[in-house]
Amino acid sequence: MKLSKTVFSAAAMLAAISIPAMAQTYSWPDNIPPAAKELMTPLPLTPTGQVVPGFPNGAPAASPDVLTFTPDQIAKLKAGNFTAGIVMHTMAAGWPMLQVQGITKTLKDFGIKVVAVTDAKFQPGTQISDLEEMVARKPSVIFSIPIDPKSESAAYKQASAAGIKLVFLDNVPVGMTPGKDYVSVTASDNGKNAYYAAKELAESMGGKGEVGIVTLVYDYYYSVAVRKVGALKAFAEYPGIKVDGIGTIASPDGAYSVATSMMTAHPNLKGIFAAWDTPAEQVVAAAKTLGRTITVTTNDVAPDSALFVARGQFLAIGSQRPYDQGVAEAKSAATALLGEPVPPYIEVPTLRVKKINLLSALQSVTHEPPPKNVIAACDGGCF
Repeated sequence: MKLSKTVFSAAAMLAAISIPAMAQTYSWPDNIPPAAKELMTPLPLTPTGQVVPGFPNGAPAASPDVLTFTPDQIAKLKAGNFTAGIVMHTMAAGWPMLQVQGITKTLKDFGIKVVAVTDAKFQPGTQISDLEEMVARKPSVIFSIPIDPKSESAAYKQASAAGIKLVFLDNVPVGMTPGKDYVSVTASDNGKNAYYAAKELAESMGGKGEVGIVTLVYDYYYSVAVRKVGALKAFAEYPGIKVDGIGTIASPDGAYSVATSMMTAHPNLKGIFAAWDTPAEQVVAAAKTLGRTITVTTNDVAPDSALFVARGQFLAIGSQRPYDQGVAEAKSAATALLGEPVPPYIEVPTLRVKKINLLSALQSVTHEPPPKNVIAACDGGCF
C-alpha cells in the first residue's frame, strides 16, 4: 500500500538529517573551563515517569543502560526478518530528526529494516491516518509519538490489537497498559529539564520580576505537561518572581502570536520559558518585532537552536538527548522482539546547556561535530 502522507525511506532520512561537518582544521580547545565541564555532568534521574495503568504513582524510571544484548541475541534478531515503521508527529525540527536517526541506525545494527517514516505535521487526524496506513504494511514494530494522546488512543489500541509491537517516544496514549498494549516508552527527564531552564531564567533576573510560560495546549501530552510543572516549581522557589501567564499553542508556529499577546499585555514581562526550542525561536522573533528585550530559556538543543544559544538569544536549555532516546527505543523494540521483558519507562537524564558548554553539549546530543556556523556564532565563547 502506498502511504498518502509524507514518507521517507531510511536511506533518504539519514541523508536528510546529516549534520554539516566541521572544517578538517578544527580541534577542540585544550583547556575547557571547569564551569563547562561541570554542566556536562548529567543530573540524577527523577525516580518515576508518566502515570499509566498499573502504575498509579508513575512508572518507575529505568536507565537505558539496562538494555543489553549477547552476540547470540543479535544473531537471532538479524535472522528474524523483522521490519519497523516510524509514525512521527512532525519532522520539522532537530529533535524528531535525531530521534529517527538514533532509531534507524540502531535497528540497522540488528538487521531490522525501516519500511517508512511518516510526518503528521502536528495534525492528530493526519497522524491517525498515517498510523492506519502503517498498520496495513504489517511491520513487526511501530515507533510513534502521539500528538493527542487522548483522541488518538483508539487508533493506537487498534494497532496493538493487530499484533504489532508499539514503542512510544515521550508519551503514552490514554488508557494503554505497558507490557500489554505497548512495549515501553522512552523519554527524557522532562520535568527536570524544565526546572533547570526556568531556574536559570529566575536566577538571571535576580529572583525578581515578571515571567511567562509558552506550552502545548494538550495538557494530557505528558512529556510537555510535566515541563510546565517543572517550570512552575522552579519559579515558585522565588517569592519575587511573578508568572504573568501561561500561553498555550496547538503547534510551534502558534508561539509567535501567543508570545506577542503575552508581551503586549504585560509590558514589564522580562522572561519567557518555552516548552521546547522551536516555539522558543518564535518567542525570540516576536520579541524582536516588538523591540522588547526578553530572556528566553527552553528545552532541547539541535544545530538550529544551538545558534540561538551561541548568539545569546537563549540563555539556557534543559536538553533532551533525542539521538540517545532513539537508540534506547530501538533497543526496547529489539528486546521485545526477542520475547524478553522491557521496563515500562526508560528515562534519559537532563543535559544542562549554556553558551559556555554549547559545543560539548551539541556534540553529545547529535553524535556529530558541531557545524561551522554554530562555531562561528560562538565567537570563541563556547567550549
